[in-house]
Amino acid sequence: MDTFFNASKNKTRVLILTSNSVIAQFFLNILHFNEKDFDFLLEDGNHQNAGNDFVILETSNLEKATLFQPNIALITQDVKPDEISAVLRNIVAGGVLIHPNAFQEAAEESGNFFRKLEFSLADFQKSQDHFILSTSLGPIPLSSAEESLAANMEGVKLLAQQFGVMEEEFYEAVTEFK
Repeated sequence: MDTFFNASKNKTRVLILTSNSVIAQFFLNILHFNEKDFDFLLEDGNHQNAGNDFVILETSNLEKATLFQPNIALITQDVKPDEISAVLRNIVAGGVLIHPNAFQEAAEESGNFFRKLEFSLADFQKSQDHFILSTSLGPIPLSSAEESLAANMEGVKLLAQQFGVMEEEFYEAVTEFK
């Protein structure tokens, strides 16, 4: 892990703080679909370090998240707002925090200067073994049985925008996700 942190020092560090690994796997699929280059380390130990400018850390471990000192952080709704103050203090000045509405107070109290992008839980409906997302582009099927993924979709979309993946490209990748 120390080697990973050392190799990440001069990269744009992107944190996905979640207890649901499907969210990070889904995000990596979105980036692959849109031909974005990145390195990553996932909670399950799966990793890639190919010398790319962006590096993504997915973890539920607050200590790792704090040590990572992210430039960009997505915090999902399954994390408790009262547990993240140390992580927020270590977001790089000028960075970006993407968080659910429920985290607004914690984000404002952080004392760090970074951009705060708030998201609402996505509007979706369950349909047998998948979900239908209600979007500005109309209903979009999501081939996943993970409700947490559907609920955090707006946050994942905001994170993808930090990589230059705009809404239409994002939802095109969503329809291809298996």
